[in-house]
Amino acid sequence: MTDPSTVLPAIYSFPPLYTRQPNAIIRRQQIASWIDLVLAYCKSQNFWCMTLEGVPVDEYNKSRISIFINSEIQRSVPQVFVEEIWSKMCEEGKAMGTATGRKDSSQYYVLWRTLDSWASLVLQWFENSGKLNQVVTIYELAQGDETADWEFHGMPEPLLAHCIKPLCQRNRATLIKDERGKPVATKVV
Repeated sequence: MTDPSTVLPAIYSFPPLYTRQPNAIIRRQQIASWIDLVLAYCKSQNFWCMTLEGVPVDEYNKSRISIFINSEIQRSVPQVFVEEIWSKMCEEGKAMGTATGRKDSSQYYVLWRTLDSWASLVLQWFENSGKLNQVVTIYELAQGDETADWEFHGMPEPLLAHCIKPLCQRNRATLIKDERGKPVATKVV
C-alpha cells in the first residue's frame, strides 16, 4: 500500500488543510482541494472504493492508511469534516455510497470520471471489440482479459452495472438481472 503523502501534491502536507476552516469561501476551496486529492489518489492507485474514514478498500485488504491522516505532519481531518467532504463528493457526482448510492454510507465508490463518461468508455469498448448486440457478463467487463487495457478494468461489478445505466436510459443497453435482481450481464446495441 502506497502512503498517500508519497503520491499526492505538496498541498497534502499543508497543515491548515486538516482543520475545517470557518470562513465559508475558504472552506469551499478546502473541500475542493480534498476532493481533488481523493480523486487523484484513487485514480493513481486504481482504488475504486474507500471507507467513510478514507481508507481504500481493495480485494486483498492490504490498505490500512487513511487519506485523511498524514502521519508525516501529525495531522488528521476531524470525522465531522470528513463526512462533509464525502457529502460534497456525492452531491457533485464524484462519489456514491456503496449502499444503494446513499450519501450516508460506510463505504463510497470514488468516481474520477462522471457516470456518463464511464458509460461512454464502456460503449467505446463494445464498439471497438465488435461485441455490439452480444450479451457480455458484468464480470467479463470488469475482470476479463479483453478489457485489461481499458480504464474500467477492475471496477467493482456493482459500480460497473451502475455506470451502464446511462446507456440504458439512452436505449443503447439492457441490463440483464438474476433472480435476486442483481445485474449480471448487459447487451449493448
